[in-house]
Amino acid sequence: MTLKARWTYGEKGQLVNEETRDLAPTGPAVTEFHIAKPSGWPVGKYKVEVSADGNLAATKEFEVRK
Repeated sequence: MTLKARWTYGEKGQLVNEETRDLAPTGPAVTEFHIAKPSGWPVGKYKVEVSADGNLAATKEFEVRK
């Protein structure tokens, strides 16, 4: 199974980061995706989409405020 996390910024969906993980679970499994920017994220709206084998599994929108 391939999991992908895709982070985007703003109304136009500018790509911030994309990361994939290949998993071969034989039962329940857990994995994590992280993103960081030591200088701080610009104020605005962001979205992360997680897909499993190319199929959208979850979407989360969030906002960075001043």
